[in-house]
Amino acid sequence: MKTKDMLEHIEVRELNTNHWQTYTDIVIDAPIEKVWKVLTDWNNISNWSSSLVGINGNTHNNGKVMISYLVDGKTYNTPHVFIYKDMQEFGWSDPMEGSFKGLMDNHRFRVEKISDTETRFIQSDDFKGLGNKDMSAEQVAKITVEFFPIFNRELKIEVEN
Repeated sequence: MKTKDMLEHIEVRELNTNHWQTYTDIVIDAPIEKVWKVLTDWNNISNWSSSLVGINGNTHNNGKVMISYLVDGKTYNTPHVFIYKDMQEFGWSDPMEGSFKGLMDNHRFRVEKISDTETRFIQSDDFKGLGNKDMSAEQVAKITVEFFPIFNRELKIEVEN
């Protein structure tokens, strides 16, 4: 689904058997350097994001981090091995826990330069595996597609203000 006013793209894709992807992107009216600076200001992220409220730990490539999410008024803390490529992307790729056990998570936050004054921000997540009796890769992808555009729009507003 593309929405013209926000210049965004939102999609859930089946990539293979038991392999689903949530893909979202949004165009931000700002240089890539400004978008990256706001996106990677780990101490300030909770001031503008209503869902991703903290990234703490070693934020270098292969560092161990604790990611804090706010969902339905409750904070969840999940340890991850951080993936970091300066001015390109960050994220994590780990086995999921709890009610998502049986799935592999591959979450990415990526920036791409469109022009000197525009940046494409991409947030995607691949879910692979059989899952369990309560949750499949397809179900997780269909849940996360509800949250990612909100984060993307909050980032856009923060950067453009």
